[in-house]
Amino acid sequence: MPYIAMARKWRPRSFSEMVGQEHIAQTLKNAIATDKVHHAFLFTGTRGVGKTTSARILASMLNCTAEGEKPCGQCESCKAITAGSAIDVLEIDAASNNGVDDMREVLDGTQYPPMNSKYRILIIDEVHALSKQAWNSMLKTLEEPPSYLVFIFATTEVNKVLPTILSRVLRFDFKRLSPLQISKRLAYVCEQESIKIAPEALSIISEKADGSMRDALTIFDEVFAYSGNSITAESVQNALGIPSDALYFELVQAFEAHDAKGSFAVLEKAIESGVEVQVFLEGLIRFLRNFLYSKIGIPAETLEISQENLDNLKKLAPAFEQGDILRIAKIITELSERCSSRHGLNPRLLAEAEFSKIAWLDRVVNIKEVLENIKSTPLKEESQKKIGSFI
Repeated sequence: MPYIAMARKWRPRSFSEMVGQEHIAQTLKNAIATDKVHHAFLFTGTRGVGKTTSARILASMLNCTAEGEKPCGQCESCKAITAGSAIDVLEIDAASNNGVDDMREVLDGTQYPPMNSKYRILIIDEVHALSKQAWNSMLKTLEEPPSYLVFIFATTEVNKVLPTILSRVLRFDFKRLSPLQISKRLAYVCEQESIKIAPEALSIISEKADGSMRDALTIFDEVFAYSGNSITAESVQNALGIPSDALYFELVQAFEAHDAKGSFAVLEKAIESGVEVQVFLEGLIRFLRNFLYSKIGIPAETLEISQENLDNLKKLAPAFEQGDILRIAKIITELSERCSSRHGLNPRLLAEAEFSKIAWLDRVVNIKEVLENIKSTPLKEESQKKIGSFI
């Protein structure tokens, strides 16, 4: 049997399986339950958050012959939609079918009632790519559609959709998924697939996915191919070309010792191992975030890092105030943005310049502690009076 990619195998089949879009799922379920289904929907949001999947689930719910809050998956309509062979559900990609002739051909087919279902459903993905003429050819049908026709549009760039269209559709904004939401879903997939995975490995994949569940599953596929049924943080780092946390510990220790040369050596190690400067900086930002959270007492489970890493972070913590970590994080974040701008600048040179700046910075001083030390230190009576009046 051919291998099925995780993103396809674990694509949700009902709204109850959707991750992070509960507000949309509940609204659509209520509309169907009360038989108040709008004739045109617009699903918008970043890539991989469930827009096209939700369109297919909605199509299944509208045409499912069984009663219930989710598609039965067993009737002929559900099976055909899952297989992509439903006669009454047409799914097109506007990126490659964006002309007026393409749209007229599609609309010609909507003049006839559905053959085997309650609704004839038209799903148009990447709808922002349609030409103005294509939109205009659709406008009359969209404004006064036959009772059996339902439009479902999906787009990542809603700003490119004409205002005349936006005023005629029911719009749903899909959220970017949080790393925790992605981690929980991946943990569930691993449990179902009998794959052992470390919490820290889940965290790395979730951060790398950048809010996209589809990207997370695609990355997971790559890691699974490399690691097999036992996935560790180290195997994820090796598979994705991400530097290990040991390098970041070494770098922060160099900052603590005001050792610019040592920080350059860490960057050299990363580059020699095949890690790009931009990737190294992105990982450093994540490391600093964990460092800050560990200093203020966030437990390892919430951070999704190993207890060993948390203990190592706590050992570093006394050498840095929260202000130190925030200041370093700000410098690295701005550096990462400059390195990704691609204006012909040398990323390594920029990184070394900023590392040397961080290494030479004085540590932040806690003013409260300074004032308490001043109060407790015996001084001449006249000096104490001046300090007392200043405080």
